[in-house]
Amino acid sequence: MKKAINQWCFPSDWSWEAIFDLCQELGFQGVELCIDYTPFFSALHGSPAEPLINDIARSVGSTTSNAKSLRFDSPAHQIARVGALAAEHGVAITSVLTLAQFHFSLVESDPKVRATGIGLVRRLLEIAEHLGAPNVLVVPGLVTSEIEYDDALSRLEDALHMLAPEAAARGVALAIEDVWGKFLYSPIEMRDLIDRVGSPHVGAHFDVGNVMQYGHPDQWIRILGGKRIRNVHLKDFDSNIGNIRGFTHLFQGDVPWDRVMTALRAVGYDGYLIAEVPPYRFAPQQGIRDISRRMDILLEST
Repeated sequence: MKKAINQWCFPSDWSWEAIFDLCQELGFQGVELCIDYTPFFSALHGSPAEPLINDIARSVGSTTSNAKSLRFDSPAHQIARVGALAAEHGVAITSVLTLAQFHFSLVESDPKVRATGIGLVRRLLEIAEHLGAPNVLVVPGLVTSEIEYDDALSRLEDALHMLAPEAAARGVALAIEDVWGKFLYSPIEMRDLIDRVGSPHVGAHFDVGNVMQYGHPDQWIRILGGKRIRNVHLKDFDSNIGNIRGFTHLFQGDVPWDRVMTALRAVGYDGYLIAEVPPYRFAPQQGIRDISRRMDILLEST
Protein backbone atom coordinates (compact mmCIF):
# COMPACT_ATOMS: atom_id res chain seq x y z
CA MET A 1 0.00 0.00 0.00
CA LYS A 2 1.12 3.55 -0.73
CA LYS A 3 1.05 6.64 1.48
CA ALA A 4 -0.85 9.67 0.16
CA ILE A 5 -2.57 12.80 1.40
CA ASN A 6 -5.47 15.00 0.37
CA GLN A 7 -4.80 18.62 -0.61
CA TRP A 8 -7.26 19.80 2.07
CA CYS A 9 -4.83 18.61 4.78
CA PHE A 10 -2.70 21.64 3.89
CA PRO A 11 -3.61 25.27 4.60
CA SER A 12 -5.37 26.77 1.59
CA ASP A 13 -2.75 29.51 1.19
CA TRP A 14 0.20 27.14 0.80
CA SER A 15 1.94 27.15 -2.57
CA TRP A 16 2.16 24.01 -4.69
CA GLU A 17 5.91 24.09 -4.14
CA ALA A 18 5.46 24.05 -0.35
CA ILE A 19 2.97 21.18 -0.56
CA PHE A 20 5.10 18.98 -2.79
CA ASP A 21 8.34 19.83 -0.95
CA LEU A 22 6.91 18.58 2.33
CA CYS A 23 5.35 15.52 0.66
CA GLN A 24 8.72 14.60 -0.79
CA GLU A 25 10.48 15.10 2.55
CA LEU A 26 7.98 12.94 4.44
CA GLY A 27 7.70 10.15 1.90
CA PHE A 28 4.18 10.76 0.65
CA GLN A 29 3.89 8.98 -2.67
CA GLY A 30 0.70 10.69 -3.81
CA VAL A 31 -1.53 13.73 -3.41
CA GLU A 32 -5.27 13.93 -4.04
CA LEU A 33 -6.24 17.21 -5.70
CA CYS A 34 -9.44 19.18 -5.05
CA ILE A 35 -10.77 21.12 -8.02
CA ASP A 36 -12.86 24.26 -7.43
CA TYR A 37 -15.97 24.91 -9.52
CA THR A 38 -16.62 28.63 -9.08
CA PRO A 39 -20.42 28.63 -9.78
CA PHE A 40 -20.84 26.19 -6.89
CA PHE A 41 -20.11 28.81 -4.26
CA SER A 42 -22.99 31.07 -5.29
CA ALA A 43 -25.35 28.20 -6.16
CA LEU A 44 -24.94 26.68 -2.70
CA HIS A 45 -26.02 29.86 -0.90
CA GLY A 46 -29.57 29.44 0.40
CA SER A 47 -29.80 25.82 -0.74
CA PRO A 48 -31.52 23.38 1.68
CA ALA A 49 -28.33 21.30 1.66
CA GLU A 50 -26.08 24.26 2.55
CA PRO A 51 -25.76 23.49 6.31
CA LEU A 52 -24.86 19.84 5.68
CA ILE A 53 -22.39 20.65 2.92
CA ASN A 54 -20.76 23.33 5.09
CA ASP A 55 -20.38 20.76 7.88
CA ILE A 56 -18.93 18.19 5.48
CA ALA A 57 -16.45 20.77 4.17
CA ARG A 58 -15.33 21.76 7.67
CA SER A 59 -14.86 18.12 8.68
CA VAL A 60 -12.15 17.63 6.05
CA GLY A 61 -10.59 21.09 6.18
CA SER A 62 -12.26 22.44 3.06
CA THR A 63 -14.27 25.59 2.61
CA THR A 64 -17.34 26.55 0.62
CA SER A 65 -15.64 29.65 -0.73
CA ASN A 66 -12.90 30.17 -3.29
CA ALA A 67 -9.46 28.96 -2.19
CA LYS A 68 -6.08 28.44 -3.81
CA SER A 69 -6.63 25.45 -6.01
CA LEU A 70 -6.94 24.32 -9.56
CA ARG A 71 -10.34 25.26 -11.01
CA PHE A 72 -12.56 23.68 -13.60
CA ASP A 73 -11.69 26.55 -15.94
CA SER A 74 -7.94 26.41 -15.25
CA PRO A 75 -6.09 26.48 -18.58
CA ALA A 76 -4.21 23.42 -19.70
CA HIS A 77 -0.80 24.97 -19.01
CA GLN A 78 -1.69 25.56 -15.33
CA ILE A 79 -2.89 21.98 -14.91
CA ALA A 80 0.27 20.74 -16.65
CA ARG A 81 2.46 22.87 -14.36
CA VAL A 82 0.96 21.30 -11.22
CA GLY A 83 1.39 17.82 -12.68
CA ALA A 84 4.99 18.53 -13.69
CA LEU A 85 5.81 20.01 -10.28
CA ALA A 86 4.42 16.93 -8.55
CA ALA A 87 6.46 14.67 -10.83
CA GLU A 88 9.63 16.66 -10.14
CA HIS A 89 9.13 15.87 -6.45
CA GLY A 90 8.44 12.19 -7.09
CA VAL A 91 4.78 12.58 -6.10
CA ALA A 92 1.89 11.08 -8.10
CA ILE A 93 -1.60 12.55 -8.36
CA THR A 94 -3.79 9.83 -6.89
CA SER A 95 -7.19 11.22 -7.82
CA VAL A 96 -9.19 14.40 -8.34
CA LEU A 97 -12.45 15.51 -6.77
CA THR A 98 -14.70 18.51 -6.29
CA LEU A 99 -16.90 19.53 -3.39
CA ALA A 100 -19.33 20.91 -5.98
CA GLN A 101 -20.65 17.38 -6.59
CA PHE A 102 -22.57 17.61 -3.33
CA HIS A 103 -24.75 20.29 -4.93
CA PHE A 104 -24.60 19.48 -8.66
CA SER A 105 -25.43 15.86 -7.98
CA LEU A 106 -25.81 12.84 -10.24
CA VAL A 107 -29.07 11.99 -8.45
CA GLU A 108 -30.79 15.39 -8.53
CA SER A 109 -34.41 15.40 -9.67
CA ASP A 110 -33.87 18.62 -11.65
CA PRO A 111 -32.49 17.44 -15.01
CA LYS A 112 -30.53 20.69 -15.52
CA VAL A 113 -28.74 20.31 -12.18
CA ARG A 114 -28.12 16.64 -12.90
CA ALA A 115 -26.71 17.49 -16.34
CA THR A 116 -24.31 19.95 -14.70
CA GLY A 117 -23.22 17.19 -12.34
CA ILE A 118 -22.52 14.84 -15.25
CA GLY A 119 -20.57 17.64 -16.92
CA LEU A 120 -18.49 18.07 -13.79
CA VAL A 121 -17.52 14.40 -13.80
CA ARG A 122 -16.61 14.60 -17.49
CA ARG A 123 -14.34 17.58 -16.81
CA LEU A 124 -12.78 15.78 -13.84
CA LEU A 125 -12.03 12.82 -16.11
CA GLU A 126 -10.31 15.19 -18.54
CA ILE A 127 -8.27 16.83 -15.76
CA ALA A 128 -7.35 13.43 -14.31
CA GLU A 129 -6.12 12.24 -17.70
CA HIS A 130 -3.94 15.37 -18.09
CA LEU A 131 -2.46 14.80 -14.62
CA GLY A 132 -1.99 11.06 -15.02
CA ALA A 133 -4.35 10.46 -12.09
CA PRO A 134 -5.90 6.97 -12.14
CA ASN A 135 -9.15 7.90 -10.39
CA VAL A 136 -11.93 10.47 -10.18
CA LEU A 137 -13.75 10.52 -6.85
CA VAL A 138 -17.50 10.40 -7.45
CA VAL A 139 -19.84 11.78 -4.80
CA PRO A 140 -22.99 9.67 -5.27
CA GLY A 141 -25.33 12.41 -4.03
CA LEU A 142 -27.76 13.12 -1.23
CA VAL A 143 -31.16 11.57 -0.56
CA THR A 144 -33.56 14.18 0.78
CA SER A 145 -37.27 14.52 1.44
CA GLU A 146 -37.58 15.60 -2.21
CA ILE A 147 -35.18 13.03 -3.70
CA GLU A 148 -36.47 9.49 -3.20
CA TYR A 149 -33.92 6.77 -2.40
CA ASP A 150 -34.93 4.42 -5.22
CA ASP A 151 -35.00 7.25 -7.76
CA ALA A 152 -31.53 8.35 -6.61
CA LEU A 153 -30.15 4.84 -7.07
CA SER A 154 -31.63 4.56 -10.55
CA ARG A 155 -30.26 7.97 -11.62
CA LEU A 156 -26.81 7.20 -10.23
CA GLU A 157 -26.66 3.88 -12.03
CA ASP A 158 -27.77 5.50 -15.29
CA ALA A 159 -25.09 8.18 -14.91
CA LEU A 160 -22.37 5.61 -14.25
CA HIS A 161 -23.41 3.58 -17.31
CA MET A 162 -23.24 6.79 -19.34
CA LEU A 163 -19.85 7.89 -18.01
CA ALA A 164 -18.05 4.53 -17.84
CA PRO A 165 -17.10 4.40 -21.56
CA GLU A 166 -15.53 7.86 -21.36
CA ALA A 167 -13.64 6.87 -18.21
CA ALA A 168 -12.34 3.78 -20.03
CA ALA A 169 -11.31 5.82 -23.06
CA ARG A 170 -9.30 8.18 -20.84
CA GLY A 171 -7.80 5.38 -18.77
CA VAL A 172 -9.32 6.76 -15.57
CA ALA A 173 -11.69 5.06 -13.12
CA LEU A 174 -14.84 6.45 -11.51
CA ALA A 175 -14.53 5.77 -7.78
CA ILE A 176 -17.77 6.13 -5.77
CA GLU A 177 -17.26 7.33 -2.20
CA ASP A 178 -19.36 6.31 0.79
CA VAL A 179 -20.42 9.76 1.98
CA TRP A 180 -22.95 11.00 4.51
CA GLY A 181 -25.79 11.40 2.04
CA LYS A 182 -28.44 9.07 3.57
CA PHE A 183 -27.63 6.88 0.58
CA LEU A 184 -25.61 3.73 -0.18
CA TYR A 185 -25.31 2.86 3.52
CA SER A 186 -24.68 -0.84 2.89
CA PRO A 187 -21.49 -2.44 1.51
CA ILE A 188 -23.66 -4.99 -0.27
CA GLU A 189 -25.60 -2.24 -2.01
CA MET A 190 -22.36 -0.50 -3.04
CA ARG A 191 -20.87 -3.79 -4.25
CA ASP A 192 -23.96 -4.72 -6.25
CA LEU A 193 -24.20 -1.25 -7.85
CA ILE A 194 -20.60 -1.51 -9.04
CA ASP A 195 -21.21 -5.01 -10.37
CA ARG A 196 -24.39 -4.00 -12.22
CA VAL A 197 -22.48 -1.26 -14.05
CA GLY A 198 -19.98 -3.98 -14.90
CA SER A 199 -16.99 -1.87 -15.89
CA PRO A 200 -13.43 -2.24 -14.60
CA HIS A 201 -13.39 1.56 -14.72
CA VAL A 202 -16.07 1.89 -12.01
CA GLY A 203 -15.21 1.08 -8.41
CA ALA A 204 -15.30 2.36 -4.83
CA HIS A 205 -13.43 5.14 -3.11
CA PHE A 206 -13.73 3.70 0.39
CA ASP A 207 -13.66 6.14 3.32
CA VAL A 208 -12.82 4.34 6.57
CA GLY A 209 -14.15 7.03 8.91
CA ASN A 210 -17.37 7.68 7.01
CA VAL A 211 -18.84 4.23 7.72
CA MET A 212 -18.23 4.28 11.47
CA GLN A 213 -21.68 5.67 12.36
CA TYR A 214 -23.57 2.98 10.44
CA GLY A 215 -21.22 0.06 9.92
CA HIS A 216 -17.83 -1.57 10.41
CA PRO A 217 -15.01 -0.60 8.05
CA ASP A 218 -13.35 -4.03 8.04
CA GLN A 219 -16.65 -5.61 6.93
CA TRP A 220 -17.00 -3.06 4.13
CA ILE A 221 -13.47 -3.84 2.96
CA ARG A 222 -14.11 -7.60 2.97
CA ILE A 223 -17.41 -7.29 1.10
CA LEU A 224 -16.17 -4.80 -1.49
CA GLY A 225 -12.95 -6.72 -2.06
CA GLY A 226 -9.60 -5.53 -3.28
CA LYS A 227 -10.53 -5.39 -6.96
CA ARG A 228 -13.46 -3.01 -6.45
CA ILE A 229 -11.67 -0.62 -4.07
CA ARG A 230 -9.82 2.01 -6.09
CA ASN A 231 -8.70 4.35 -3.27
CA VAL A 232 -9.00 4.51 0.51
CA HIS A 233 -9.57 7.65 2.58
CA LEU A 234 -8.24 7.65 6.13
CA LYS A 235 -9.75 9.69 8.93
CA ASP A 236 -10.94 8.80 12.42
CA PHE A 237 -14.34 9.15 14.06
CA ASP A 238 -15.21 9.81 17.70
CA SER A 239 -18.36 7.80 18.41
CA ASN A 240 -18.95 9.71 21.64
CA ILE A 241 -19.67 12.79 19.54
CA GLY A 242 -21.52 10.70 16.97
CA ASN A 243 -22.31 13.40 14.42
CA ILE A 244 -20.55 15.28 11.62
CA ARG A 245 -18.27 16.93 14.18
CA GLY A 246 -17.02 13.53 15.29
CA PHE A 247 -14.49 13.25 12.47
CA THR A 248 -10.98 13.64 13.81
CA HIS A 249 -7.30 12.93 13.22
CA LEU A 250 -5.90 9.43 12.97
CA PHE A 251 -5.74 7.49 16.25
CA GLN A 252 -7.96 10.03 18.05
CA GLY A 253 -11.27 8.24 17.50
CA ASP A 254 -12.76 4.77 17.46
CA VAL A 255 -11.73 3.34 14.09
CA PRO A 256 -10.40 -0.21 14.71
CA TRP A 257 -7.19 0.38 12.79
CA ASP A 258 -5.82 -3.10 13.45
CA ARG A 259 -8.88 -4.72 11.85
CA VAL A 260 -8.87 -2.20 8.99
CA MET A 261 -5.27 -2.92 8.05
CA THR A 262 -5.75 -6.67 8.43
CA ALA A 263 -8.79 -6.52 6.12
CA LEU A 264 -7.00 -4.42 3.49
CA ARG A 265 -4.13 -6.88 3.40
CA ALA A 266 -6.51 -9.86 3.32
CA VAL A 267 -8.30 -8.60 0.19
CA GLY A 268 -4.98 -7.79 -1.51
CA TYR A 269 -5.44 -4.02 -1.64
CA ASP A 270 -2.20 -2.38 -2.77
CA GLY A 271 -3.38 1.10 -3.75
CA TYR A 272 -3.23 4.47 -2.04
CA LEU A 273 -4.14 5.22 1.55
CA ILE A 274 -5.10 8.90 1.46
CA ALA A 275 -5.26 10.94 4.67
CA GLU A 276 -8.22 13.33 4.65
CA VAL A 277 -8.24 15.45 7.82
CA PRO A 278 -8.22 19.22 8.48
CA PRO A 279 -4.93 21.10 8.89
CA TYR A 280 -3.87 22.15 12.36
CA ARG A 281 -4.91 25.73 13.10
CA PHE A 282 -1.51 26.31 14.71
CA ALA A 283 1.73 24.87 13.34
CA PRO A 284 0.12 23.21 10.28
CA GLN A 285 3.45 21.80 9.11
CA GLN A 286 3.59 19.80 12.33
CA GLY A 287 0.12 18.51 11.51
CA ILE A 288 1.39 17.06 8.24
CA ARG A 289 4.32 15.49 10.07
CA ASP A 290 1.93 13.92 12.58
CA ILE A 291 -0.23 12.53 9.76
CA SER A 292 2.86 11.10 8.10
CA ARG A 293 4.11 9.36 11.24
CA ARG A 294 0.71 7.86 12.04
CA MET A 295 0.38 6.55 8.50
CA ASP A 296 3.86 5.05 8.75
CA ILE A 297 2.72 3.22 11.90
CA LEU A 298 -0.27 1.80 10.00
CA LEU A 299 1.84 0.74 7.04
CA GLU A 300 4.42 -0.87 9.31
CA SER A 301 1.80 -2.74 11.35
CA THR A 302 1.37 -6.48 10.94
